[in-house]
Amino acid sequence: MNKIFPGKNYIPAIADSPLLVYSPMVFMTKTELAPGLEKVDNFYTALTKFDNHRQLDSNSTILPINYVHTAPNRSNSGLQALVAQFASVAGKKPEELTIADVKKYQSEVQKIQNKISRYGTSTTSLANSMVKNGPYWVSVASVYESSVIAANIEAGTGETHYQAVYPKATFSSNKRAILSTGPWISPAEKDAGEQVIEFLRSPEIQQMAVKLGLRPGVPGVELGGNFAPIFGVNINPTYDSYRSPQPEVVEAMLNSWEMYGKKPANLAIVVDTSGSMQGEKLAAMQNTLLNYIENLGTREKVALMNFNSQINEPVVVEGTKAGRDRAMEFISKLRAQGDSKVYDAILYARNWLPNNRLTDGLNVVIVLSDGLTDGSGSQNHINTMTQKIQMSGASSDQTIKFFVLGYGKEGEFNQGALQQIAQINKGEYRQGEPESIANLMEELQKDF
Repeated sequence: MNKIFPGKNYIPAIADSPLLVYSPMVFMTKTELAPGLEKVDNFYTALTKFDNHRQLDSNSTILPINYVHTAPNRSNSGLQALVAQFASVAGKKPEELTIADVKKYQSEVQKIQNKISRYGTSTTSLANSMVKNGPYWVSVASVYESSVIAANIEAGTGETHYQAVYPKATFSSNKRAILSTGPWISPAEKDAGEQVIEFLRSPEIQQMAVKLGLRPGVPGVELGGNFAPIFGVNINPTYDSYRSPQPEVVEAMLNSWEMYGKKPANLAIVVDTSGSMQGEKLAAMQNTLLNYIENLGTREKVALMNFNSQINEPVVVEGTKAGRDRAMEFISKLRAQGDSKVYDAILYARNWLPNNRLTDGLNVVIVLSDGLTDGSGSQNHINTMTQKIQMSGASSDQTIKFFVLGYGKEGEFNQGALQQIAQINKGEYRQGEPESIANLMEELQKDF
């Protein structure tokens, strides 16, 4: 707006706009691990040096530090976490950082990113997955304080399971009401806007926000029962509030993360080409793969493997012109025929990936299938597959996740089987009709 209307100041300064609610960014962890995080002067700088929780606290477990935050190119909280990491390793306030600092300290930020066990789309989803999957999935997460409250409320046992650890300096998610002063705003619209703001800042609405785990933006509003130690939060935490860097510095951080800091993925995509995938489902799958390959980053490599009555050797491609051409050849040759060795194929991918690491990164198996099988083409049913994966140590060291996309319209796929497959290694199952699968795949691609 300032570029379109220079000098007009049609958008009031953020500091002059009424605060509605806020929630600070914290480190969410299991209660028994919290003392270790509280002992270190700065958890981000500790991540550049330490690999397990006992290194933070001699009284803690030797559990590996598995850390998560949302993807900074698609989430405010992820961007806040990335900025805080640069500020921590540089020893500067965010607003003091320069583009030169980003280049100087990106190797230190990369050390932090190496501890990442998964990027996510929202702090809520990360917190929920942390509760569901346990500390081997993630032991520390950068989330909003409200997510910690929600996690302990969900547990509902009268005990504190998760603790919010407050950094000495952090960002807050500040929800403000900004009313434009532009000449296109009529007096009636201005009056209506002011009434809405007044309503949102009323004691009744502020108390509703408090019940949701958000701190009130109006002084004097009493914090409710959710803001208590039993829900893992400090009623009156002490921390400095970070301010934003300059826009060009933020852009440099995002570019650095994309090209240098982001933890790459060891990704195997298992493609069902059995007879039940004929017609619309196969065409949709081919389009899904094509879109995925076209968006493959230059640092990324992917193993493509298809199965029906037999399991074919993986085709490894990367985000180069030659790699995309090779992927196109693979995709164009896919034909739907034969039975489905879906369980054997997934177990094959699970065993192939750690023995053929493409990068030093996240280990992920994505399954594209309708889950239909007559049983005769598979040597391993789900229980047997689960036992074999547990024997390989995957159940205790959740290093390889299964993400399963169910193909087909209602009644055209085996949802129950696909969900069980995803749950074996605490991954995710997502259902989509042929026309929506590409969007789900695009979401997954951004998570890794």
